[in-house]
Amino acid sequence: MSISHVLITGASPDQTNRNTVLRNYVAEGFQQLLGMDNVVHCPLEQAARITEENRPDLVVCFGSCMPDDADYFALRYACDKSAAVLAFWLHDDPYEFDYNTKVCTIADYIFSNDKWSSLHYDHERVFHLPLAASKTAHWRPLTDVNDIDVFFCGVAFPNRVRLVSDLKLVLAKFKTTIRGDQWPENTLSFAKNVRLSNDELGDFYARSKLTLNIGRDFHYANDRYKLVPSTPGPRTFEAAMAGTTQLYFVESLEIEDYYRPNKEIILFNSATEFEEIMAEIFDGRLNTSDIQEAAQVRTLNDHTYLARAKQMLKILMPPGA
Repeated sequence: MSISHVLITGASPDQTNRNTVLRNYVAEGFQQLLGMDNVVHCPLEQAARITEENRPDLVVCFGSCMPDDADYFALRYACDKSAAVLAFWLHDDPYEFDYNTKVCTIADYIFSNDKWSSLHYDHERVFHLPLAASKTAHWRPLTDVNDIDVFFCGVAFPNRVRLVSDLKLVLAKFKTTIRGDQWPENTLSFAKNVRLSNDELGDFYARSKLTLNIGRDFHYANDRYKLVPSTPGPRTFEAAMAGTTQLYFVESLEIEDYYRPNKEIILFNSATEFEEIMAEIFDGRLNTSDIQEAAQVRTLNDHTYLARAKQMLKILMPPGA
């Protein structure tokens, strides 16, 4: 099989798709690999028609298949008619895993953002493909001048509130900034219920000496196997690209497959350990400038959407096949 022309589309209609910006990054990665003229991207609503008109070699449905209005039969028919391979790259495993049965009879290939989840599909061609960062969108120049000591952005899921509350006494000693939805501002004075755009988020990362990385424990449809996420989410790669040093709360040691502890990222798993690490950083025993630089270089080399596009095509077109 030869793949030179690709269509990138959503796994859900744009009217219900909260992450269309991520699809743009995926398209960018394939365009960098195959050339601008060889990669088209469009909403799911237009994908069947464009597949029939353009006859791509590969159609990648990227995103979430949870919405009820995500219908793939017209696209499957168009792919069959055009002899195109139909691949789904699903980015919300394991939080929406139970809905993924919708694509198991439709897809030629399935790529899951989560390694542990990828082992639980009822499909013969399932592969793990993490999300990534975009140099165009997320890269910021490195700097040692920071007006924020500790930063976090995200929805205040219960596990995050618990952890930040446990760290509260330490965080209050530093210039801490937390942004997102549903934070208890009355008990966490450094938290504000303010959403940041993607551009603003990158700027906040770059302004911050340290960025907290706390996964979420909130599932929409994960009752069948009750899977625990293993792979870091896209903000891990985006923050590293922006040039901040991350303090990563360890829930899975898979993070070590992407960044080297104390070389490219700092790991902690308790409030006591967090306090000790903060002391090491702010009395000069742990150099975060080296860590942020190494993390950014690692991300540029290994964790862009160009790198993920290469990984996908290597799976679809193995050497010697």
